[in-house]
Amino acid sequence: MLTAVETRCFRDAICDPDPRRAVRCIVEGAETDTPALTAMFVDSQYDLEGLATELRQQIHGPILACTTAGHQTAESGLFDNGMVAMAMVTDQLTASIEPIHEVSQFGVGQAQQVASRLQLDKPLREPGATRFGVVLIDGMSFAEERVMALLHGASNGLPMVGGSAGDGMRFQKTYVFDGEHFVSDAAVLARVETTLPCRTFGFQNFTPLAGRLAVTRAVTEKRQILELNGEPAARAYCAAIGQQELDSRITSHHPLLLRWDGRFYARAIRGWDEEKLDLFCAIEEGMVVRIGEAADLVGTIDQQYEDLRTDLGHDKTLVLVAFHCYQRRVEIERSQEQDRYREIVAKHPLIGFCTYGEQYNGLHMNQTTTGFALGM
Repeated sequence: MLTAVETRCFRDAICDPDPRRAVRCIVEGAETDTPALTAMFVDSQYDLEGLATELRQQIHGPILACTTAGHQTAESGLFDNGMVAMAMVTDQLTASIEPIHEVSQFGVGQAQQVASRLQLDKPLREPGATRFGVVLIDGMSFAEERVMALLHGASNGLPMVGGSAGDGMRFQKTYVFDGEHFVSDAAVLARVETTLPCRTFGFQNFTPLAGRLAVTRAVTEKRQILELNGEPAARAYCAAIGQQELDSRITSHHPLLLRWDGRFYARAIRGWDEEKLDLFCAIEEGMVVRIGEAADLVGTIDQQYEDLRTDLGHDKTLVLVAFHCYQRRVEIERSQEQDRYREIVAKHPLIGFCTYGEQYNGLHMNQTTTGFALGM
């Protein structure tokens, strides 16, 4: 007779610079080398080759891992260096992970192959189970929009969340673990099925201002807007928010918002000159955008996490995995709200990382937190 596995979740911050000891910490904390799902988010300056070797040798189960622009746990708040990790031990969750290489060349055929290999068209194995996808992708690939749209379409609308791998404040090279090595120009899609209570989520803290701006000229491959409503983009943006000059605080509080499926999603401004705007997300000519206005970021996060816990409908949340925009971290630190943020996340079993962009269903976005929560 098979013995039921006691459902539990190990999660911790690990600062040991030795890859063997770091991975051993996960195995010992989980009390098994075959977790149902392991997730690890690691500093891009860590010994990634050594870490990949130890992951292959010590953990015999599906692993989601990538580099970050900082990571977080409920106990530690936001920090750099080392890694954070979680391991789900349960017989009520299964996961399969498919690596995707050369995402810069990703097309319809590859998306269909990924969906087929993950058997996303097959019925759920357990009555009452939930299926969702988790995507980690090279955050310097500039391929997120295409990859997400194609994967979401090929999977018949499977709910998806995820994050773009980071490289601290360097913005040079990011890495995703493909099951063998940490590689660039790559992504992974995990198919997760569970009978545990679960929710996927996407949270932001902006409301649209009055008025609409049409993108009348853009360089799509560079994520640049040249004109809005037929005027130089930076000038039109300044006029719309009543500013003469721009700085990062202003643009952070007023991202562009794209409406999709009844909700607004942020298109963050990365840079500007006297004429154009550079974005962190793709933009195309013909798109109509609104300008957002920020509400209290930390207070909004507090309410959204409390609502998520209530919506989960159970007394115990096992884990909350959050893909948290790097720009949200910058805003929290700029407003000196680290202590307040730490107090809020300490109320939840949170683990996650700061991303170069967030994935939600078929979209790539910024200044957002996406993720999934599992309960008992």
